[in-house]
Amino acid sequence: MTLVSSLSSAKNQKRLNHVRSQIKQLKLDVIDEFQALTDSKKVLGEWDDTVWIYKNKNLYFNKPFDQDNKKVSRNTKAKERVPLPPLFSNIIKLYVLCQIKKDKTASAISSDIIANSWLLESISYQENKLITLKQTTLDDVIPLLEKHFKKRGPFERYKEMVRFTKSFLVPNKLVLSFAPKVNMPNPAIAQNNVTSKEYKARNIDKYDAEIDKYLGIVKQRFDEDTRRIKAKKPALYPEPKKGYDELRLLAIPFLFAFGLRIGELCRLTKDCLQYDEINERWYLNVLTEKGELPTARPIPRLWQEILIESHKRILQITGEFRAFAKQVEKTGTQAFIDVLNFDDRPEHVKEALIAEGYDPDIYFLRSEIGLAGDVHSSGLARNSCRHSKHVTGVFADAEVGIIKCRNHGLAPAIQTVLSKEVIAKLAIKIYSGYSQLIYKENLINKKGTDTYSSSSFSAEVPFSEHLFIVKDEFFHGGSNSLGFIPKPMTAKAVVNWITEDTSRSKTVFKRYGIIDGEGKCVSFSSHQFRHWLTTALMRSGKNEMMIDLFMGRKAGQSRQYDHRTAKERAEAIRQKYMGDNVPDDALGRRVLRMRENNVSLDEIETALNHTLSVVHFTPWGTCNRDLDVSPCEKGMMCLRGEQGKGCQHFGIDTSDIEAKQSIINTKAHYENQLSALLPNYQNLNEKLNNKEPLDQHIQYCIDTINGCESALNAYKKSEEHEAVNINIVQIFNPGVTVNGK
Repeated sequence: MTLVSSLSSAKNQKRLNHVRSQIKQLKLDVIDEFQALTDSKKVLGEWDDTVWIYKNKNLYFNKPFDQDNKKVSRNTKAKERVPLPPLFSNIIKLYVLCQIKKDKTASAISSDIIANSWLLESISYQENKLITLKQTTLDDVIPLLEKHFKKRGPFERYKEMVRFTKSFLVPNKLVLSFAPKVNMPNPAIAQNNVTSKEYKARNIDKYDAEIDKYLGIVKQRFDEDTRRIKAKKPALYPEPKKGYDELRLLAIPFLFAFGLRIGELCRLTKDCLQYDEINERWYLNVLTEKGELPTARPIPRLWQEILIESHKRILQITGEFRAFAKQVEKTGTQAFIDVLNFDDRPEHVKEALIAEGYDPDIYFLRSEIGLAGDVHSSGLARNSCRHSKHVTGVFADAEVGIIKCRNHGLAPAIQTVLSKEVIAKLAIKIYSGYSQLIYKENLINKKGTDTYSSSSFSAEVPFSEHLFIVKDEFFHGGSNSLGFIPKPMTAKAVVNWITEDTSRSKTVFKRYGIIDGEGKCVSFSSHQFRHWLTTALMRSGKNEMMIDLFMGRKAGQSRQYDHRTAKERAEAIRQKYMGDNVPDDALGRRVLRMRENNVSLDEIETALNHTLSVVHFTPWGTCNRDLDVSPCEKGMMCLRGEQGKGCQHFGIDTSDIEAKQSIINTKAHYENQLSALLPNYQNLNEKLNNKEPLDQHIQYCIDTINGCESALNAYKKSEEHEAVNINIVQIFNPGVTVNGK
């Protein structure tokens, strides 16, 4: 070993000892905070455990590959996961604790852990590689991510690694100081560019203009089968069981009319429809997701009658299940015991039970349910109460003994005795898990409560008050039982019905033989309803802000759901310039000059059609430049234009709130730059020497700021012209009707 290598080794060892000491100290600093979290039950688990429970979700501290070197997924069992080495586990746990203190969601924290485990995997969990971590180390992970993930997966995980390094590793001196950067293009940028292949692929994945037609065909064939059954003819497309298709078909109008997220649909309450006598309108009360407030959304007139009828029929189908759930809430296990009645029990069975010391009111024979595959009137299936070589029923533990008793009038045989109380205890445990599904899907929920909570609201809704309550076998196509235990309609029950996947149950489109234009069986995701409705609303000329509010989104998000063609967008924008309130931009001023010079409306419209034939979006507004023929070569030209007057091809859509926010952010960015460089830059505009590079940059910043101010003034002028405010969304107060009752 040379002297240089010896010194380098000693230096690395010293650095490694420092990192180990630093991690130990960081742990000592936060261990009391962690103990407080566990004492308050906010976090369940000990520090050295390989899994913590936070907000009803397991946080696993394991490697991204299991014992068999397979990529870990949500279905990977705990015993098959490989724990992180202690030092790296402590680092991740310290980082997780920081996220918990910020009240980050459990799902987001779990995703962060998974993403950063890939960074540790890339350095093979070697401490020497950790202390020498740098930008190239982060960038070297990209091929590994691209190998195992598709679409946005690699970018999102890589971005989290950079954030983890920048916000935790570097500040805590666990790695050498450097400025981590995201050296990977964001695929969302290409996806939002209407001229890109990625945008077209995104449209195919997220939007199908004919989902209404496909589901309409399902409804027609379902109705025809209903008529055939009434006429005592065999159904052409029989339901696996009564209500299997019908209940989900009845839920579809809520998706079409409101574009509800699937979790919002499943959480509708039985009194979700309300009539406001003052405004003479029907409203749908929605517990909105994504941090938005609950809303009472007006029902479009087109859907009013359909929704009222659907709601009425849903209540009829789910009424008995809701009533049973209410009884379980009141009496607990006794509710399950009460439905396990055997009124037609033969006397010899009672006598046989009593003779062996079993109370006939508490115990029964498995044979009383029937033969293999039979179901009791309560929904309890015989198969769920027995052991077999391959399957153990969920109520098999209710077996308490055997007796000799005649079976269906035959000679005495060995009969299995089951305990109603044991079945009830097992059922109430399963019921608790089922009922919590409705609370913890998509919204935060405290374990064991009937409360929804998000970053903006908290609402208590008893399980039995929900609209879509069924039993646990209701959507199981392979079972002839509706089930024994009340259960909510889950997102999975809807998704598996319309989305082709590897599940054993066939989608409704496969069962009804519905194919698309390419001859493939129809399949689409539940989120496509939101894309379908948003695009339909945009095509009808609705204001983007109204669409955002109606759909329960933050302002400006509708653009991500806009699947109109370039021609349709151009037409929508053209109408703005033909109206009275012309946008205050270069094209708008040109239109005003044409009007002042008495140019005919037909000539103005022809000019607009030509100018806007290739219109597309930019982050700050619209651009009517044909980028294929004449590419824009100057950055920020949209806003800068000529000394901040704006590019002649730049258009301002004053209904585009997202673009407005981008303009505000851009203005603040360049103001901060100039303030740091030259606090009095406002007074230097006329003194700049544009031949000098620094002065050129200052002029560039000033022109951009002026362009931003000019664009924001256009928004201000437009707002002054808006004299009428339309109340299209009310705030929904859970538990209170629109009339305050």
